[in-house]
Amino acid sequence: MTPPDDAHLALINSASGKALTADGLRIRQTWPDNTAPAQRWRLRRTTESHHTVVVENTAGGLVLSVAGAAGHNGAEVVLEARRENARHQLWRLVPLRSGGHALANLASGKYLDLWDADSGHEPRLAQFDFWHGPQQRWCLRPVARRRNSRAVVTLVRDEPDFFPIWLDYYSRFFAPQDIYVLQHQPAPDLPPDDRFTRIPIHHDEFSSDWHRDIVQHHQHDLIDRYDVVLSTDVDEIVAPDPRYGDLSRYIDQFDQDFVNCTGWEVLHQHDREPPFDAGRGVLEQRSTWFSNPLYSKPLLARIPMTWLGGFHERIDQATNHDPNLYLIHLHRMDYQLCLRRHQLRTTHKTAQDDIDNHRGYQNRIVEADQFHHWFYRDRVCGEPIHPEPVPEHWRGTV
Repeated sequence: MTPPDDAHLALINSASGKALTADGLRIRQTWPDNTAPAQRWRLRRTTESHHTVVVENTAGGLVLSVAGAAGHNGAEVVLEARRENARHQLWRLVPLRSGGHALANLASGKYLDLWDADSGHEPRLAQFDFWHGPQQRWCLRPVARRRNSRAVVTLVRDEPDFFPIWLDYYSRFFAPQDIYVLQHQPAPDLPPDDRFTRIPIHHDEFSSDWHRDIVQHHQHDLIDRYDVVLSTDVDEIVAPDPRYGDLSRYIDQFDQDFVNCTGWEVLHQHDREPPFDAGRGVLEQRSTWFSNPLYSKPLLARIPMTWLGGFHERIDQATNHDPNLYLIHLHRMDYQLCLRRHQLRTTHKTAQDDIDNHRGYQNRIVEADQFHHWFYRDRVCGEPIHPEPVPEHWRGTV
């Protein structure tokens, strides 16, 4: 489909996933951001052709040009002031069967190319003969897109420490009426709370399959009413790399069926770090975390999801990983708090099948030596933990 005349678009390269960004006379590439004027381009059609355009950056008014009107492969593509009848500033839109467009320069006949598929911030943009590579394929994405409606859902029972953190974080990005809390075995005199939508759930016995089924049922119901639904456990914080924006911006730009997060677990070094202070951010109090692929869950979706127990993977095992969308698991953010949580969970009735098959075994470890071993040495099923420093740019996220 040919974009409408004068539409404001982002030019996103299929190889890097990044958008062309004007920086004065230079062209950079950065992660797509609907709010960034430097990423907005206007395709101005010429009077001679429906498919030949000038590609103008809306922030500075400069246009994509082949430097020196050169005709050879590898000639640099730069930003210049518009000139009348300058064929080296004209581009023909070529729709591709694989999706997106190629842009052919009218003067040289060669194609706009992200040289060497460079994913860096300052790539070389050039022209080259067409060869159908991903670095010559461009997604022309409208930037004035409708804001995606969104909801978040979780199941909670007896979570005095984790639920306030969960609610505080997600309330930044979701309206109260779009935050759905499935309250498992709620107290009969629980007062109303206008910060979220409470849904009482009465079920005597907990099992991982029941947990999956009840959340999945509500996810299916919500996805009929919202564009995007996020389903998380109460100790899970889903956050994009803060260098590229926050969760609200990520959801606004989200146009895939679903996405897998990248799992990381916060680790309390309780021999040198104080107990958790609820009045401060989690990551400003903790110095280490570790990668845990178990928590690379497919939780954000635009379609009804069908999960295996624990939400760790889809039933069809399809994946769509985004290395820049993190799931930050807070289970081990405080040693004593975690132990108390395990002790409380042992008082809840758990399905014998879960116990026999060791499902959620880590949540029921309470013996002192076993707990200490699990906390610091057992990533999952005996795999070792490899702590890493929490990067500074993550400190204010949660």
